[in-house]
Amino acid sequence: MACISLDGKPTESGKKLLLAAAVPRTPEEVAAEAQLPLFRVRSGLRELSEAGLVKDEQGKYGLTESGKGVLKKLEASP
Repeated sequence: MACISLDGKPTESGKKLLLAAAVPRTPEEVAAEAQLPLFRVRSGLRELSEAGLVKDEQGKYGLTESGKGVLKKLEASP
């Protein structure tokens, strides 16, 4: 499950993870909020972290400034 498409934009699952990480959460909490399996959430968070959109702080993932900007654009688009 890729969270970032080849053009650099979040996929549908990536959008769900970004929305769930708008408030710092553990991977388990992100999985529950996004309604995705934990193993997919862990790999997705790793991918989003490598892209600089989320960061791990003491076991909780939250949005970076870049992630907040991407989420704002996603919420504004139809």
